[in-house]
Amino acid sequence: MWNKKNLLSVDQLSRADIEFILNCAKILEPLSGRGNKLNICKGEILAEIFFEPSTRTEKSFQAAMYTLGGDVITHKNIGSSIEKGETKADTVKIMEQYSDIIAVRDPEELTVKKYADLVNIPLINAGDGSNEHPSQALLDLYTINKEIGKLDDITIVFMADLKYGRAVHSLIKALRKFSSNKIYGISPKGLELTGIETISIEELKKIRPDILYVTRIQRERIPPEERDKFSFRVDSRVLNMLPNNTKVMHVMPRIDEMDPALDNDKRIILFKQARHGLHTRMAIISILMGHEDDVLAIKDIHKKN
Repeated sequence: MWNKKNLLSVDQLSRADIEFILNCAKILEPLSGRGNKLNICKGEILAEIFFEPSTRTEKSFQAAMYTLGGDVITHKNIGSSIEKGETKADTVKIMEQYSDIIAVRDPEELTVKKYADLVNIPLINAGDGSNEHPSQALLDLYTINKEIGKLDDITIVFMADLKYGRAVHSLIKALRKFSSNKIYGISPKGLELTGIETISIEELKKIRPDILYVTRIQRERIPPEERDKFSFRVDSRVLNMLPNNTKVMHVMPRIDEMDPALDNDKRIILFKQARHGLHTRMAIISILMGHEDDVLAIKDIHKKN
């Protein structure tokens, strides 16, 4: 059972836990950002400690905390005592002194568990190397449920770098907590993921997936001598193999594996997907800070009205 003290891995969560988080996100969605400001986390501070670059995860956690009424302090390696030789562990402990909850990203796998053991406040894994990205999996599930209408009995094809794609790893773990989901992979040779069936692009016509989930080639995690071996591109030829009701997701950033000229296709929902990161992360923060009753109270107010 999830103790709600931290969020380090999808492994911590049961189906019921996931459904509860997604329900809270649904309640918060109409109030997420764009002029709304709640008092759920008033007086509380989120520390963002990113030892690795980020756009969506970093900014959506910031927007989530601000919308909840809290504040944010941030750490970046440049300009910090990391440049003087301070250890990452000491940096995390220092940031704990000034905050109530931490979101940390680290290029090394499994480091977040060590950091969680060091601190006495909630800690969220915002991505640890090629291992996991649990909050991304939760926002992806929210997106799938909203677009497809269910989380059971779906067919999903993961495409591109499956070996090093931490978002892929977390989402597959999450999907396996639901029933009768069919999971396939399409990737360059050498970037496959063991444990799922590998198919060819041409088989998309037969499989007719509900979701095509694309990820970039994780060049920074591939040995330098092998980086130029891999390439992948989703173009109109790939889209033409998909049913009209398939939704195309992308964890982003996209580099050259998906043509932006295709964005007008109604099946491509990557910016909707990014948007859902806001209210999903609002839900995660609220629950870890012990404010789930405040979120549920919003639903009760709506019912009375």
